[in-house]
Amino acid sequence: MEILIVGAGLGGLAAACCFAKDGHHVQVFEQRDKLSPKGSGLMIRPGASRILQSWGLGDAIEHGADTCLPFSIRDLKTDEDKIQALPASLTKYPDWGIHRPILQDILYQNAIQAGAEIIFSSVVEDFSDEPDRRPSLQIRGGKTITADLILIADGIRSRLRSKVLCDISAGWSVDPKISESVFYGVTVPRQQLESDNDAALLLQQEEACVWVDNERFVVGRKPRKLEYWSGLFGLNYDDGQASMWNEDGDIAFVRQNFEGMCRSLSAVLKLASKCDRWKIAEMPNLPRWTSKTGKTILLGDSAHAMEPNAAQGLSQIIEDIGVLQTLFLSYPCLDISTTTIFWEYIRKPRVERIKTYAAWNTRMFLGKKDRVGLHSKYADTDWEWIKYIEPNSAADFNSPAFFKWVHDYDAIEETHKYLEKANKTRARF
Repeated sequence: MEILIVGAGLGGLAAACCFAKDGHHVQVFEQRDKLSPKGSGLMIRPGASRILQSWGLGDAIEHGADTCLPFSIRDLKTDEDKIQALPASLTKYPDWGIHRPILQDILYQNAIQAGAEIIFSSVVEDFSDEPDRRPSLQIRGGKTITADLILIADGIRSRLRSKVLCDISAGWSVDPKISESVFYGVTVPRQQLESDNDAALLLQQEEACVWVDNERFVVGRKPRKLEYWSGLFGLNYDDGQASMWNEDGDIAFVRQNFEGMCRSLSAVLKLASKCDRWKIAEMPNLPRWTSKTGKTILLGDSAHAMEPNAAQGLSQIIEDIGVLQTLFLSYPCLDISTTTIFWEYIRKPRVERIKTYAAWNTRMFLGKKDRVGLHSKYADTDWEWIKYIEPNSAADFNSPAFFKWVHDYDAIEETHKYLEKANKTRARF
């Protein structure tokens, strides 16, 4: 099968790696002239780590990643625990934390080794996807390339999303929803932390931590394999800027708006010389992720970008790819349009539920009223018994049953269950 991918972000590179390893002819078109070195920490949840291991990437990722410890939630002003050590992993599969450029390089190198072509400085201006014809991409300069399947993986600001969904009914928005919350990313080297007694306290904190307050919060950790502390300072604030991200945030503004924090975080902001800035955003629930023919699909953030406060965005992209791969391997003779419809039916409910959960977490971190309920239910939970709890996607976000469904999920097994059920239904008719 010939597959074209638009965008060499993590989703596009992961798809290229997966499908090239399966023997498909894969070409990736990226408008930048090289991979971007920018980026901070990412989480790879167990549902995604088991898939990446099945692609043979486990050892490479393990070398560059931390296996994350259970996270905690603390008070931003006092540093006192609000919720202690929620279990980060419920399975034998790791909960990884990794620096974005490290993962990007692993995926890129493995995609190239598997035979994928990554073509930089290549701007996709349009695509065509008509019934009874192979879909095609129009590249700036006049070149047209056809394939069996096109994956649009150019992110939340996708230029092609509206064209994929050009036939949907009026009233649907295909543009991202911009939150009023803004993140300011701060990185401080270990040597600087050690120079300040208060800041050095963060070096003793091996788990990821969220410090919560009214209208502001901080998410941070010290990666064990890297020599810095990394934190995201979140504010419920509309700064009026149109750009989603820029490298030069206002560190003085961040210090001013985070006065009165606990000693360690206050010390970190004094040591920090700069920050970046990015707006939190998510995609609305789209009516579908496929073109009308089903031969072009929106992949990853172009379809379902979510707020970062469930640390599930990347993992859901990996699950997307793993499910699509399973469908291709299970039914190699099935036409692509039917396969992508199955894929969407399987993936959409889970992703959209987690997307809602991520937005709920943001409200909780900002001190909204739901936080009280979360505190009381989580605090009273006997987590030793969670292995006996049935996962439930419809359960309350603050329940162990929902927590287990989010983290202890096997997308490939669920795909096989779906296919088995579909086969039984078809046999009856």
